[in-house]
Amino acid sequence: MFMISYKRKRTHLKELENRESSRLEMIAHAMPFNIRLGKQNFVLGISVVFLVGFTLSLLERVKRNKTKVEQGRCWELNLLFQEKNLSGIIHFQKTDSEKEKIHMINNWKLQETEMRIMEHLLLAQECRWELNPIAVAQFRTQLQQCCNASFRFVTTKENIRLGSYIIFDGNPTRKLRVDTKLLDLLPEKSPFMDTSYRKCAVVGNGGILLNSSCGQEIDRADLVIRFNLPPMNFSEDIGTKTSLVTINPSILQNRFKLLQERRKPFVEALHSYSDATFLLPVLSFVGHNILGYRVLYTLEDFGVEQQAFFLNPQYLSNLANFWKKRGLKTNRLSSGFMLVSMALEFCQHITLYGFWPFSYDLNNQSIPHHYYDNMMPTPGVHAMPTEFSYYLSMYAEGVLRLRVGKCQ
Repeated sequence: MFMISYKRKRTHLKELENRESSRLEMIAHAMPFNIRLGKQNFVLGISVVFLVGFTLSLLERVKRNKTKVEQGRCWELNLLFQEKNLSGIIHFQKTDSEKEKIHMINNWKLQETEMRIMEHLLLAQECRWELNPIAVAQFRTQLQQCCNASFRFVTTKENIRLGSYIIFDGNPTRKLRVDTKLLDLLPEKSPFMDTSYRKCAVVGNGGILLNSSCGQEIDRADLVIRFNLPPMNFSEDIGTKTSLVTINPSILQNRFKLLQERRKPFVEALHSYSDATFLLPVLSFVGHNILGYRVLYTLEDFGVEQQAFFLNPQYLSNLANFWKKRGLKTNRLSSGFMLVSMALEFCQHITLYGFWPFSYDLNNQSIPHHYYDNMMPTPGVHAMPTEFSYYLSMYAEGVLRLRVGKCQ
């Protein structure tokens, strides 16, 4: 019995040895195949990485070449902008899509100059705008040397003297003697001395603002400038913030009956601009100074805490001469152009909204003259399309940004 059990154990051990030997042989035969397979996978992986990298490199090269072409095109277009070479746009190479858009605006019945401006705008839509700090600094220096908005933008006891004469910038042959009545209404010093802002929004009243969704972007600016007490119930498009707002004599005459009757409607209208400072160009024409006095008296009588200042006619006269030397021919600068010029002295980054002198937008849709009504301006007073061409020139130089479409 013992011998039988011993033989069985030896037989079992032999079977185990044979099985282990077979398994090791199988592993030995499989290893070269696995190694070869691993090498093949490694080579395949390297090849895939190479091909992907090569393809991406080609795409990047194509993209760079396309970008260079577009940059060259934009550079050429910007040069025409800067030189205000409106006729040069006729010979500018255009794509079929651009030709179709330009053909579209032929139906607008624009004057030749306005037509060239619109062609510039359409062609510039694909060009990326970038701030040019050097150009901004140059403009600031030139304007400070000629006009000095920090000291002269508003009329103060520091920049006029009792008994001296103010020359009306709108009636340069007429002048106003500075008496105690005027002097007592003026601040001691300019509130804009040593003022600077990082981001400024200059918000015109053009119909191009309708459905623009620019309100939030406007409200993010450090300084927001508006004109002629515009309606503020379009907050999604125009925002809610106001830092400075002009009040032209025509507004006092047409909306508030020269403040000769009830003055409460005027005071109530100011509530929409709770944190704003009011700017009054009432020393430009004979007789308008009386309107300025009434505004200041009204603010005092009704306990309005906001401040109002008279624009300095000497500053406005110097500013008009500055732009006249640069070829801007107009009977009188618009309030918008005056305040954009002021902002150029104070702001690092300026964006214009609602500046649009045309009856159609860039999608050929009819728009009102203002975002709140379609009342046309008095003809012959301002040269809005011409001023707009100067905005385009500054846009091309990277001095200011021009919003003429949707913000979101």
